[in-house]
Amino acid sequence: MKTPAPAFRTLAVAAYTAFAPVTWSDAGVARGKDIEFLRAFARRLGLQIEVTFFEFDLIWERPLRGQADIAAAGLAPFQHRHTAGVAWSVPYHTVQRSLVVRAEDTHTLQTMEDFAGRTIAVTRGSTADVDTQRRKPASAKMVYFDRQESAVEDLLTGRIDAFGTGDICSHHVAAEHPGRLAVTDVHPMEVEEQFAFALPKDSDLLAPLNQFIRENAARYPEVPHSSTWSDYVI
Repeated sequence: MKTPAPAFRTLAVAAYTAFAPVTWSDAGVARGKDIEFLRAFARRLGLQIEVTFFEFDLIWERPLRGQADIAAAGLAPFQHRHTAGVAWSVPYHTVQRSLVVRAEDTHTLQTMEDFAGRTIAVTRGSTADVDTQRRKPASAKMVYFDRQESAVEDLLTGRIDAFGTGDICSHHVAAEHPGRLAVTDVHPMEVEEQFAFALPKDSDLLAPLNQFIRENAARYPEVPHSSTWSDYVI
């Protein structure tokens, strides 16, 4: 049964530029599994999708500020992200934490305890930021990157020793650099980390989005991350 469309002409999405394959900017064009999943949702409602990129920190508040209808950036609705007026959809994917390292370092850098005196890059405000601060040795240094590509470049050239991100992203990055990068320190958060979308609590989109997720979340791993509007249909 077709879901009744809310009173929207477009689905305005707040996304982040540097979480491939979840969301990223390809020369200004929005790509990613979250984007394609929401394209399929928008199509069901007969809507066009418009994506605007924001910095990651507090991106879940952008819909509340009237800057988007939905925030989509591989977001986990942890307690510290709960803001008055923001609602979270039901979850659509479960993720674990991980570190991307140079392939030759995998024998010596296997868990966070091995990073004493090393440098780890993360995105400010991300789950990797929280997880690394909580688990790293006192002598480990943290640096912040706004672009995934910059962190990968610095990792390959030896300026940092690891890039912290979710396993869906780390395996994607390692696959793009076979034999040069690898994934280590894969582990769950103490509270299970599940991706969800952020919307205003009074949004008419919340109920149909939750229905769409319940029907299609099991297919999220299959969603391509670089298709066009007509390539992927649920």
